[in-house]
Amino acid sequence: MLKKWLLGSLLLLSGLISTGMAHARELVIAFDHTLQASTSLDAMARSQMLVRNLATAGVPQAMFLIKTKGADQKDKARLALYSDKGHLLVNAGHGHSLVTKSDLYVYEIGIMKANRILQAYSGYKKHVHFSYLHEFGDANIQRELADFLQERGYRPAFTGVNAMRGVDQYLDQLYQKKIRSNRAVNMASLEGAYIDLITQSLVQEDAKAFNVLGYSPRQVLVLQENDLAAYFIVALVDRLVAQGWTIIAAERAMNDPIANPIAANRWGANGYLNSITRLPDERVAYARVLGERKTAVDNFLQNRIPGFIE
Repeated sequence: MLKKWLLGSLLLLSGLISTGMAHARELVIAFDHTLQASTSLDAMARSQMLVRNLATAGVPQAMFLIKTKGADQKDKARLALYSDKGHLLVNAGHGHSLVTKSDLYVYEIGIMKANRILQAYSGYKKHVHFSYLHEFGDANIQRELADFLQERGYRPAFTGVNAMRGVDQYLDQLYQKKIRSNRAVNMASLEGAYIDLITQSLVQEDAKAFNVLGYSPRQVLVLQENDLAAYFIVALVDRLVAQGWTIIAAERAMNDPIANPIAANRWGANGYLNSITRLPDERVAYARVLGERKTAVDNFLQNRIPGFIE
């Protein structure tokens, strides 16, 4: 059960702190599912709040994974906002459908389309985070795509494998449903649940890596760019810092030859931790695929925020 898992993670954290393992753990904050449309917050207002609260939280530079398909002038203004505030824009391809295709040319075109749009922003440094490079696809296409990227001067950007990745999008969907129905939401309880689900999974991943390596490698925590992230990022970062994490600029991790996957596994975007720990690779959970985690998360939310799920 998720409750037992959370308790186990807390015990792991206590052990890490008591033995000094929590010292100098470094973390990058990243955002996926970016450029979402307006919901209870206007899209631009959400981006402005998120940027303002990242600064308040002391995040020196976050990473935004950008899929450019459908980006209108308002979206481009949001990209300019992130870029002008010093955050790192990462090419995540042009469209979501790319991860389902088995055509190298289609992938290359998608990356180049996104590159043409993103190159107008100073926050874009030709970093690429592309799903097909780490999912269980055609190994030949993955190898040729890595060659294509390397030959054209693109740079790899990695993220972490976190068991709760995408769950924050599910929480936001439930929240938006409440707001549309004009129903009250206990925001303090929702904030606590949001933070616990994200941080305890990160604790578990860090403990697993430490047990294998003897040190805590730099991690990248992926959040979804939504209303709850804009509201709760300050409290989330405060909790992470209290747990011993130092939030660092995204480029410090992306340009580190030890942490960067190009040193161990060329372009494996999410598998870099598996490369250096030699643990089995695993498929990454996305916001669109809650899967078997839904029941555990629902039970957790029912205990923490009665009535939130109806």
